[in-house]
Amino acid sequence: MKVTRENIIWESHQKHVPTIDEEGGKLWGCFRSCFLQSAAPYTEGIAYKILKNDLGIDLREAAGHTSCGAIGYHGDVTNIETQMVVAARNFAVAHEELGVDNLFSFCVTSFANYTEMIHLWEEEPELREYTAKTLKETTGREFWIPHVSGGRPSVVHASDVFYANRHKLAEKAKYSLKGIKAVDHIGCHYGKIFPGEAMGGVEFPQVLVGLLEAFGAEIVDYPERRHCCGMGFRQCAFPENRDYTASSTYKKLASLKEAHPDCNLILTNCPGCTVFLDAEQGTIKEVLEEEFNVSILDYAQLTGLMLGYDPFKDCGMNAKVVPVEPLLDKIGIPYDKSKTFEERRRPF
Repeated sequence: MKVTRENIIWESHQKHVPTIDEEGGKLWGCFRSCFLQSAAPYTEGIAYKILKNDLGIDLREAAGHTSCGAIGYHGDVTNIETQMVVAARNFAVAHEELGVDNLFSFCVTSFANYTEMIHLWEEEPELREYTAKTLKETTGREFWIPHVSGGRPSVVHASDVFYANRHKLAEKAKYSLKGIKAVDHIGCHYGKIFPGEAMGGVEFPQVLVGLLEAFGAEIVDYPERRHCCGMGFRQCAFPENRDYTASSTYKKLASLKEAHPDCNLILTNCPGCTVFLDAEQGTIKEVLEEEFNVSILDYAQLTGLMLGYDPFKDCGMNAKVVPVEPLLDKIGIPYDKSKTFEERRRPF
């Protein structure tokens, strides 16, 4: 029997995330994203509604959890020892105060950061001993590591939970993506730092493709499909480097337009990609007078639309730079056409 490279990669880059029908799949602890909270809070809002109302998940969030601190770490503000203790405290708070064993984060950077800490503790016992000792001395809490993927030490990303339950979500969907061309864009911090922790690895990631296929979309491919959005903390934080972000977005979308000019939907799972791939299209329009009109939705926003949530009040379409109405019309999702374009963007 001929075994394709895709299947070999899939076998070596797979993790088990419990569905709502499996033991532990209906009780999750979660960590919010500081970037999403400041730049795009609507994506966590619709994710919460879907997980609780449509999947019936008991979603618990510790009031005392903090940012993972990765932005400070990658910006050379904090060191690795601090990161380990911050991660250990957040894990201990969730386990002790919420009684949860399964944890996910809404941010791919937090996912990568927590995964890095867990790998360090597993590979270098002296770092684990240092973290446990410092955690006890500074907070009085006990060291604890979450186990999700097949029982091994790990946390997962929120999009993994959506992927695990994609068929349940598709059964509840009011709308379909049949006849719609779409493509995924995986966050670098989801798949490129620890490919073994990404659903399908970095070469054949399935976490977003699986969701698109469950809703009936036609998946397309293009040369720059795995190219970074260009956000990068050192690009977006410093005005002198901002053109790198815009040029990366331009490179990706020009490649997509050349290969599939009729594809107007990219699905993401990274807060930064969701914001910047959309926002930089506005920059490109102003500077180059060129329009791509590709809607950038994250996994929760798209799922919310498919389930029948209001595009503007619930799914945050009012905050998009690229007008979403043409995509809604294409899918057949209704919205209030008696209102003007500007009025629909003031839903509250």
